[in-house]
Amino acid sequence: MNFDDTVFGPQAGHSQLFEGTKGSPMRDILHKTTGILRGRGKVITLREHTEEKECVTDVRKNFIYVAKEVQSEEDQSIPQVHISKSFDSVRRDEKFSFRVKGFFYVNHSRRLMKVAYCHTLRIILHWKLKASTPKKTVTMA
Repeated sequence: MNFDDTVFGPQAGHSQLFEGTKGSPMRDILHKTTGILRGRGKVITLREHTEEKECVTDVRKNFIYVAKEVQSEEDQSIPQVHISKSFDSVRRDEKFSFRVKGFFYVNHSRRLMKVAYCHTLRIILHWKLKASTPKKTVTMA
């Protein structure tokens, strides 16, 4: 496996990149690209951690691709989409998850390749103060 890690933020000595102006929050970012299945696939991971006055935010993005050679195309179905959101009022945690799975075809060196993918986005917000928790939204029909 080949790991190509790039870490930005205070632990990498790059804090000046994210200090910003007028008290903008400090951010730690991790970028990792990993080859899987003997070069047939790739995983790209992005993680961001931000501490603000009101909350702590963790964002994780994963992009997974796996390719295999096929003889012919099959009927392409629509991508599967899963979305979930939750709020824990006791721990003051708000979680959001979004996942898309599917596949597509590409021609590579005169070979037909089927590329399966899975993209994931996860966001976790931890509200520090009770007064900072978001108000419930009301939808008018």
